[in-house]
Amino acid sequence: MKTLICCVRHGQTDGNKSRTFQGRSDLPLNEIGISQANTTSELVKKCPIKWDVIISSPFIRAHQTCEIIKAAINYPSPIIIEPLAIERSFGKAEGLPINEENYRLISENFFENQESEQDIINRGASFLNKILHDYEGKNVLVVSHSHFIKSLFVPHDSSLKFDSGIPNASLNFLVYEDNKFQKMIINCKEENFKDII
Repeated sequence: MKTLICCVRHGQTDGNKSRTFQGRSDLPLNEIGISQANTTSELVKKCPIKWDVIISSPFIRAHQTCEIIKAAINYPSPIIIEPLAIERSFGKAEGLPINEENYRLISENFFENQESEQDIINRGASFLNKILHDYEGKNVLVVSHSHFIKSLFVPHDSSLKFDSGIPNASLNFLVYEDNKFQKMIINCKEENFKDII
């Protein structure tokens, strides 16, 4: 039985625009982010998949993106808010510039109150286990955040790191069959839809 999970990164915020670590800062979409969410909602409409469940991180930037997608595809049910899908905590690094040095320090767990790579990978695994338990065989759309999405993908691809880029408002697919990982597509485009259905 195939379970398909599409992880959508939220649209741009002013924190993304200024290239700072947002983490648990609850920032709304900016105008570009709203436009990105609208563009992505049109891509989701073109995807030949009937979505059984739509889930959002509790943060406003994810929920705004999710609401735009929901409206575009006429999804009839309420959005499920999932605390496990919240963004990584960067602790005292929140608000600092995104650069190679700060990423190195984060990878070394340098900052007070930050979530380690292993901690967020474990949280991502708990989320996947919950999805596979509650929605086995369903098509699940999840609107979340860069590092949380990477926590789901990094264990399956040794070339993907937490400092790898995942574009705002991108579609990123994980395919499970009989509770085993089968395939993933990062930053999926319309021409790739045939590879995941």
